[in-house]
Amino acid sequence: MIVRHRDVLKSSPQGFTLLEMVIVLSIIAAIATMAVLSQGNVQAEQRLRESIGSIESLAKRGRNIAVRQQRAYQLVISEGSISIGAQYARAEDGGGNNYDEVAVRKKFEDITDIEETDSEVIYEVKRWGSDTWQLIERDKKVVLTIEPTGLVEPISIRCSMGNSWIIQELHPLTAGVRNEEMNIDTD
Repeated sequence: MIVRHRDVLKSSPQGFTLLEMVIVLSIIAAIATMAVLSQGNVQAEQRLRESIGSIESLAKRGRNIAVRQQRAYQLVISEGSISIGAQYARAEDGGGNNYDEVAVRKKFEDITDIEETDSEVIYEVKRWGSDTWQLIERDKKVVLTIEPTGLVEPISIRCSMGNSWIIQELHPLTAGVRNEEMNIDTD
């Protein structure tokens, strides 16, 4: 049987060539590498957003409680935790029980909350009018007073992991985020 050149070209191959296999595997490897790198960036962003989000939520909660109870609360940021609590306790002396002939509520329920912080996230605070960031480490604590009229001062909070960071500036009246900046390093 003689095989002609024209018959060979018409017959379909039974498999893939080595070159086709190498090209397909290269494309799959490139896609897998991009997916792994992207996943690392997403996880870093998620951890930073969770860390700064807990500060924002406690600040807003503290402000809402301060408005409702008409007394100051404190947001305390330390190395291992973030907490809110009443700034001071009311006197139990019984004086001033009436205000415009209406009994004044003497006792408030002290509402406190505490959340643990991510040990791999570095927390820093920049106070209003300052150009330097205060690193929160060891026994150092930053205490922010939340009056019924809002925060005493606008502050910026920076959470960072490696070369990635997120900065939020808290609005002095609402304790909500006024401005946010973020940089997620792709290394």
